[in-house]
Amino acid sequence: MKSARPGNSDPLFVIFEQHLVNFQDNEVDRKTFIGQVIQDYFTYLRKMKIIIPLSLEKSIAEELASQVQVMLLKKIYGFHSIQEYQKKAPKSERAQAKRRYSRLVRAR
Repeated sequence: MKSARPGNSDPLFVIFEQHLVNFQDNEVDRKTFIGQVIQDYFTYLRKMKIIIPLSLEKSIAEELASQVQVMLLKKIYGFHSIQEYQKKAPKSERAQAKRRYSRLVRAR
């Protein structure tokens, strides 16, 4: 899903990126990480008044999990874990992710 304003990134990617570079739980596994991204994305959609039918939520979550898994694999390629990637992420990348996420949250 693309943002309505031109030039903005996909909200799912913005939420993913924020979780990836700025998450605090060092013990989180990939499945939990992906679940947290999806939950935050669903929260974003609800605040934007986008209704997700309960009957479709599970299948949508599964599709989103596949997408987030691919994003995660591409982003942390060459690292053994999310934690290793986070430790080596440049401060500029963290700051950029935080700015994008802040804009997304304010748009709610």
